[in-house]
Amino acid sequence: MNFDFKKECKGIISVIGASEIEKKNTEEIATEIGRLLAKNNYAVSCGGLTGVMEAVCKGAKEENGLTIGIIPYKEKNAANKYVDIVIPVPFSQARNIVVVLSGDACIAIAGKAGTLSEICFAWIYQKPIVAISNVNGWSSKLANQKLDDRRFDMIYGATTPKEAVEKIIQLLKSKNNPKTISSEEEI
Repeated sequence: MNFDFKKECKGIISVIGASEIEKKNTEEIATEIGRLLAKNNYAVSCGGLTGVMEAVCKGAKEENGLTIGIIPYKEKNAANKYVDIVIPVPFSQARNIVVVLSGDACIAIAGKAGTLSEICFAWIYQKPIVAISNVNGWSSKLANQKLDDRRFDMIYGATTPKEAVEKIIQLLKSKNNPKTISSEEEI
């Protein structure tokens, strides 16, 4: 195998969200985010199961991206069919912290209590967060909000996959080089 992760990937983005998709546009948004992350040479890390997790992995695979699924079971075959690397963390919701810490930044899409916990962990561990604001769930409730005063930034809202990925790239560049704050890069 000649895959060199450090040369092939710019980083890993944790995509967190609903395990059950209620509206078709949520699935379309997640799939397109997966495509755009892969096109921009970012690997996708997620909870590895259904809903947003499966849709984002499907999109990434459509663009030959790398997907990582951190599942809450011992059996690796429980992951969705689009996951390349399965990491079993059989501690129920405790895996949420692993999902968040595996990424350099987080994109939240919809979600219920599990997604809320992941957003909180991302906030606590200083991960840049972009939340899709035009879907049902916690991502829309927390978009453009601060959880508390431990950070100077916020959970940034986005309405389109393109806007979300552009913002994540911008946040990562400014985090790695504080003098670089530009949204001019086209994806």
